[in-house]
Formats: sequence, structure tokens, C-alpha cells
Amino acid sequence: MRTPQRLAALALLSLGAACAPAGEKADAAPTTAGLAPFVDRYLDGFARRHPSIAAGNGLHDHDDLLDDFSAQAIAAEIATLKTAAAELAAFSDSSLTPDERVDKRILAGVIDGWLLEQETLANWKRNPMTYASALSDGVHNLMTMENDPAPVRMRRLIGKLSGVPSLLQAARANITNPPKIFAERGLGMMRAASSMLATDLPLAFAAQNGTPLMDSLMTAAAAARAEIDAYAAYVAKDVIPQANGEWKIGADAVARRYRSEELIDVPLADLAALGERELKGAQERFRAAANRLAPGADAQATWLTIRRNHPKRGEVVAAAQAVVDSLTRFIATKNLAVVPEGERVVVAPAQPFSLGFASMHASPPLEKTPVQSFYYITDADSLDAPAQQEAWLERFNFASLAITSAHEAMPGHWLHSVHMRQTPGKIRRIWIGLNPFPQPSSGQDGWAHYAEELVVEQGFMNSDPRYELAQLSDALTRICRLLSGIRLHTGEWTLAQAQACFEQQAYVAAPAAKREAERGTYDPTYGGYFLGKRGMLTLRRDVKAAQGDQFNLRDFHERVMKNGIAPIWAHRQLLLPGDTSRVIQ
Repeated sequence: MRTPQRLAALALLSLGAACAPAGEKADAAPTTAGLAPFVDRYLDGFARRHPSIAAGNGLHDHDDLLDDFSAQAIAAEIATLKTAAAELAAFSDSSLTPDERVDKRILAGVIDGWLLEQETLANWKRNPMTYASALSDGVHNLMTMENDPAPVRMRRLIGKLSGVPSLLQAARANITNPPKIFAERGLGMMRAASSMLATDLPLAFAAQNGTPLMDSLMTAAAAARAEIDAYAAYVAKDVIPQANGEWKIGADAVARRYRSEELIDVPLADLAALGERELKGAQERFRAAANRLAPGADAQATWLTIRRNHPKRGEVVAAAQAVVDSLTRFIATKNLAVVPEGERVVVAPAQPFSLGFASMHASPPLEKTPVQSFYYITDADSLDAPAQQEAWLERFNFASLAITSAHEAMPGHWLHSVHMRQTPGKIRRIWIGLNPFPQPSSGQDGWAHYAEELVVEQGFMNSDPRYELAQLSDALTRICRLLSGIRLHTGEWTLAQAQACFEQQAYVAAPAAKREAERGTYDPTYGGYFLGKRGMLTLRRDVKAAQGDQFNLRDFHERVMKNGIAPIWAHRQLLLPGDTSRVIQ
């Protein structure tokens, strides 16, 4: 039965009141009833509460704020989320378009994921990384994303930095007996934030040196640094020595995260069994590819030889641009997708304040005007010892550089972001989250992980086994993430056992394997990469079976990309209306 117009209007009115910060008068409710106005008001309320995440999505109305983590604000957010969930449920499916029905289900899951985060798990009480991320990500976005002129972003930064004392006061009040690994990582992130304000911020706005506005920004940064350094000293002296909290969240919570964020309602035991089967299959393919390249040799030794074949220091950016251009030509030649006219991936040396060895800074699809996207590459540091430089450059071996570029740029994240400018509505254009907060990844990183396998499957570089080995190396790591996320939090594995999975089953070096295992403590659903790719391959098979001779791979890819950052369930509903099969098989 169709929801009465009056009920929808009342729902919007109460949502507006719930989204308004304490002490502020809510905006008048829109007179037009429908899902789109509801979504707009939900997103604005969300942006007020979590401005750093919103900015990453292209929503900048609250860029001058920091998150309010006071107990009062968290309680208000929980109440807001529950109100929003009830109001969203009141929309009759019969009154919505097929796209809106899918968006309604996705948003309901996102809201439930936030309720799990804020109410059930209460990570704001046990994870110092939450506070460090809100600060560092918010500042970093204003430094790097040139959606507005520098003076505008600098003024917003001054406003944001004025909120640092309140943010850290909330952290002191809320964090009680965190897991030691969370406290140690949170301390490292806070120290990095202080360093960013001292060193990187001036570099980001160097063109404004000597202006009164720059002086004001640096004064605000110095004041914020003093607060951050004092808090970091407190964490090191008073928190870490006594920290022995539990990081395991249990099977029910992990299953709920997959059910809410990814719309994957599959028993964890079944997901783990799938991971075990796929792990064995990928290992067999890895050995077979190595044997084609060097018959009879040890597979891992063959892979190590490939890793040592990389560009020289100073030549990595040019090598990355060459491989991206080669991938672009390959995608066009194979008719796998269309790159809109005038669009090209721009590879650039990482800015002095950028993080990571290779990262795609694509224009968020909710930006009012798209900004220039860059694929940043961090070359080896000339000041490092030769052995450190070599270890860094091994990650840029020619085969891995191609697979990483397929994931990050073509036809992965960058091409996806370009096609998402045509995604209906806004819900499936929300594409950047903030660990350890809810952030559906099966639709975002699942697509990029699928892109890695696609180019190898289609014969990139004349089906050279080196590229398949690089792709399978990454695939094995993603499968171990699935297994670790589940088994760590159900108590089946210790951290040492999770590390052993990455080392022994995915052939990851010990330091990186340790980092991967530790990530599982605060990101239990990082198996979404693998599940998303698995779901995408199954979806392609099923759509091809349904369409028969009419199936076109390019059309399939472009439809998936234009459907946006959506869990696999949503893609199945949009491409196979009425589908009731299990999302992950």
C-alpha cells in the first residue's frame, strides 16, 4: 500500500530535527515528499556529524568543523540514526523507482552499520584511531583536494583546527582501557598528524607564504600541535602502559557488519569455507604460472626474481604513466569499456605530504564540479640506504606496477569514478569511508580487484605469466584478509596464526604480513575486496546466461560502473530484477 504523503512529510520533518546539532534550530522540512529530499537531509546531517568523511565524498558545507565525539553528541547521533531508520522504512517500495528501492536498502544497511559502530561496539570508547583519523583525514583533504581556491580552504582549516581541543578532550574522557594495539596505532597517527601540521601544511599552501591568512593558518596549526603533542604524551604515559582491552568483536558483530555494509547475508562458516577453497585454487594457478615461466623452479623463487625487475629510482613515475597508457589502449582495443572523450589518467610524483607508494586521488563523484584526478606515485627516497631503496622499488616491479595501476586507475577506481558521474541519486556515489567506520567495500574495492583479474584474463601483455603471478599474489593476500577478519574475531586464530596465513599461504614478507594481520583487529570485514570480486565474477556469469547472444562485456562493465559504489546484492537487483539467489556463491 502506498505511504500517505502526510506520513512522508512528517518523516522528513522529524529527520531534520534529529540531524540538527544540539542547540541549533533545524531547517524547515522540504515540502516535496520522496526519497531524494530524505537522502539530502540525511547526508547533510551526516556531514555535520562527520565532516571529514563528508569532504572525502565531495560534501563540503561543513569543512570548517571537526567531529563532535562528546558522549552527548554520540547519544544524539544514535537517536538520529534510529529515527532515520524508521522513517526510511516508512517509504513504500511501490512508490519508489527501481533505483530508489535499491538505494533505500543500501542506506538502511549503512545506518545499521553506524548503529553497530556507535551503539553496540562503541569504538569511540575504545579506539584512539577514531579521533586521529577524523583530524588527519579532514586536514589532509583540505590540503590536497583543490575543490576551492587555496584561501577558501585555508579559512576552513583554521575553523577545523579550532576544534582540536574539544576533539582531544572527548578522546580523554571517552577512551577507557583500549586494546593495546589500538592505543599504539592511535598514538602513531596522532604524532603523524602533528608532523603533518608542522611540515606538510606549509608545503601545501607555499604559494600563500607571506600573506596574513598564511600567518593565521600557521598560528592555528601551532596551537593545535601543542594540544596534539600534549595528548600524545598522555597516551604514551598514562594509556598504553595499562591498555589491555579486548579487540575481538565476536562472530555476531562480524556477520552483522557484512550483512549491513555489504548486504551479504551468508553464514561466516560458509564464507570461510569459500575462502579456503579459493585459496587453494589461487595457489595452484600461481604455481602453474610460475612453471610456465621457469619450468621446474620453485614458484616463490621465480616470483622473487620478478619482483627484482623494476624501474630505477627516478624513473618510476614515467614507468607508471607508460603502463597506464598501455592499459588504456588495451581496454579500448579489447572493447572492455569506453573512456569518455577528453578524460585521461594523469600520473604524477607524490606531493611531499601524500601518503602511500601508489594512490589514486580521483575526483569524488559528489563534487559539484569535478576536480583534477591524480594517480600519485612515491619514488624511493634518495636519502634511504640502498637496501631500503631496493625494498621500496620491489613493490614497483613492472608486473606489479601494471596490476596496481589496473586496480587504482584503468579500469579500476579512476574509470569507475568517471562513470559514476552518471549514477542516479546520491547513495551509490558515496564512495569514501574512514576506517574503522562502516564503509561498503565490495562495490568499490571489489570492482577494482575484479579489474586486476580482468586485464590478465583478457591477455594483457600477450598473457605474459609475470602479470598473472603479480595478480595472483594480490589475490592471495585478499583471501587471507577474509579468513583473518573472520577467524581473528571469532577467536579461532591468534594474531600469529593470521600472520602465518599471509606469510605461508600468500607469500607475503614477514613485516608486511604482520601489518596485514594487525589490520584485521580493527577492520574485520576487509575481506570485502575478495568477496566483491567473487560476486562480480558470479554476476557476470549470471547476466551472460540470462542475456545469451545479446550479452556484451563492455555494456556489462559500463552498466556496473554507472550503477555506482553498490554492494553486489544491489548490482544483482539492477541487472537481474527479482533475483533471489545467494549473493556470494
